[in-house]
Amino acid sequence: MANFFFNKKVRDIIKHKLRKENLFILISIFGILMIALMFLGKIEKENIINLSSIVNTKDLNNTKNIEINILGEEEIEEAREVLNLKEYENMPENIEGVKVIGKISIPKIDIEKYILEETTKEALELGVTKVCGPNINKTGNFCIAGHNYGDTFGWISSLEIGDEIYITDTYDRTLKYQVYEINRVDPYDTSSLSQDTNGEKEITLITCTFGAAKRVIVKAVEIYD
Repeated sequence: MANFFFNKKVRDIIKHKLRKENLFILISIFGILMIALMFLGKIEKENIINLSSIVNTKDLNNTKNIEINILGEEEIEEAREVLNLKEYENMPENIEGVKVIGKISIPKIDIEKYILEETTKEALELGVTKVCGPNINKTGNFCIAGHNYGDTFGWISSLEIGDEIYITDTYDRTLKYQVYEINRVDPYDTSSLSQDTNGEKEITLITCTFGAAKRVIVKAVEIYD
C-alpha cells in the first residue's frame, strides 16, 4: 500500500514536470512566431517605403486626372518617318523669295508644280498658290489657285470624275486625291472654299475660264490604297 502511494506521488511529480516543460515549449514557440512576424512586418514596411519612393502616391489619389496617351501603329510609323526625313530634301525652299509649301502633280494633264505659300499677283505668275485651308495634307479643304496657263491650271477643266491628283509636302510625303466634282461658278461665289469637309482631307483647284467670266472649280478627296 505504501508502495502504491509512493508510485502515485512519483507519477504526479513527473506529470507536473511534463506540464511545465510543455508550457515552456509552447511559450518558446509563441515567442519565435512573434519574432518572425515582427521581422516579416519590418520587411513589408521597408518594401512599402521603397515602393512609395518609386510611385508618387499623390498621383494615385488623383487617378481621374491621369491621362494615358497610347499611340497607334500608324501614328508611330508616321513619327518615325518624320524623324528620318529631311525637309526640303527634294524641293526648293522658295521660288524667287516666295516660300514653297509642297507640290501638286496631275498625271492626266501632265502637270507638276510647286505650291507657294501665299496668293498674290506676283506669286501667281510664279506658279500655283495656297488660297486658304489647313496645312498641306491635313484635315480640311486645302484650296489652290492657278492661272489658266497651259503649264499651270489651264487644262483642269478637262479632268473627269475619278481622275487622280497627288499632293506632296516638304518632307516628300505624298497623299493621293480623287476628283469627285467639277463646276463653273461666278467669280464671287466662294462656297467652294468652305472648310466643312466632315473630317476628310480635301483639295480644291481654282482657275479662270478664258475671259475670266467664270471660275473653274475642281474638288478632290483623299483616297486610300
